[in-house]
Amino acid sequence: METAIVFLIGIVSGLVSGILPGVGGLVVMTLAFPFLMTLDPANILIFYVTMVSIDQFFNGITGIVFGIPGNSMSIPTTIEGHAMFRRGEGSKAIIFSALGSYFASIFGVLLIVCLLPILWSVYGLWNTTIQSILLTFAAIILLMVSRNKILMNLFLFGIGSFLAHIGFSEEKGEAFFTFNFDTLYSGIPMLPVLSMLFVLPMLITSYLKNKKPFNFPGVTFDGYFKNVKKLKTYMHTLARSSFLGSVGGFVPGMSYGFSSILAYVSERWLRIRSKQYKLGDTNCLIASESANNAGAFTQLVPLLFLGIPITASEALIYHVLEARNLPVSIEWFSSTFQSVVIFFLISATIGLLLAAKYVNLLRLFNGVKILYVYVAIILFLLFTIYQTGQMYYAGLNHLIIALCLIPFGMLLIKRDPTPLVFGFILHEPLWDSWVRLTELYL
Repeated sequence: METAIVFLIGIVSGLVSGILPGVGGLVVMTLAFPFLMTLDPANILIFYVTMVSIDQFFNGITGIVFGIPGNSMSIPTTIEGHAMFRRGEGSKAIIFSALGSYFASIFGVLLIVCLLPILWSVYGLWNTTIQSILLTFAAIILLMVSRNKILMNLFLFGIGSFLAHIGFSEEKGEAFFTFNFDTLYSGIPMLPVLSMLFVLPMLITSYLKNKKPFNFPGVTFDGYFKNVKKLKTYMHTLARSSFLGSVGGFVPGMSYGFSSILAYVSERWLRIRSKQYKLGDTNCLIASESANNAGAFTQLVPLLFLGIPITASEALIYHVLEARNLPVSIEWFSSTFQSVVIFFLISATIGLLLAAKYVNLLRLFNGVKILYVYVAIILFLLFTIYQTGQMYYAGLNHLIIALCLIPFGMLLIKRDPTPLVFGFILHEPLWDSWVRLTELYL
């Protein structure tokens, strides 16, 4: 009975973190912390995988329909999916996003089952050099596939990295570009950057290109089944991206979010090379979503095998387990693996079905002027930024940072802001890997 309740709470938590931009799994898990402290280890994991699975489905839908990435991992989905939505292919975007996510989830589970006997050997091959090469390779591909010229991409990537570096470094004991403002000591938060330097220019550009009223035809369960056969067309993309997402989940120091970005930019590069790419590409959409979901389960392996959390949410899980004197181990993982897998796959199936119901509810917005929808989105984002900041007693600071970024967002209207945002996201893992590489060889 307890497990069933935990499972239902996990579904609701995933819906909240997926539908509401800026909330995210970490915020939901923080709110659920007292509840998690009362659970046994197996139920803690069941709650976590259920929430993550549901979250992945609904983050993508929010990005496709409203042009708002639920988190950094859904940025590629937002870029391609919202473009499809605005040209009348919303149903197609939702269906293939959901189907790609579902089959990728199964792929991730099967890969763990196959690799479980040799994972220790695989981890023995991993080192700083390989990590640095992969991260650098991803950054280079990103700079090559953006719609801007290379020099502009380098500039924007540098700006994003610069913004991520702002704040007080506890390791060095010094502040970087804070100008003695307490507001900047903790750095520039992710949500204001995503909202004002990515969402805002994209919404304005979308509005200027297409001012038609909001219109969405809806999604049916029959639509899923009819398009399963069509998914064969994208099977190579699905397989490549699922593998990259799974590997990203396995790798300490990376994450399935990073591999989602890598899968997206790689697929975009391939489509550009074959002269088949245009904004709103189904292959690129599937690449992003399948990588996301394939890695959502495999990311548990570094935590449970090595005791290394690779996401903030996992760090919280690890803290709960330590606080309960429940040390992670291979034996413990093996004993809970079967039940966790079952609940993960069940939640993925539920996410697939609920996605159609959620999208059909959004048809209530049909006929509303797109300007009103976009203004409401921006106001909601500002409110979310404030509320998220309040969790750290810095709601006003976060809001001030967001408002200060608006002019810079306006300058990006005619540019592709993706390199800037990805520079912000990739700064920490890139910087850390290069520092370790320098120390290792020099």
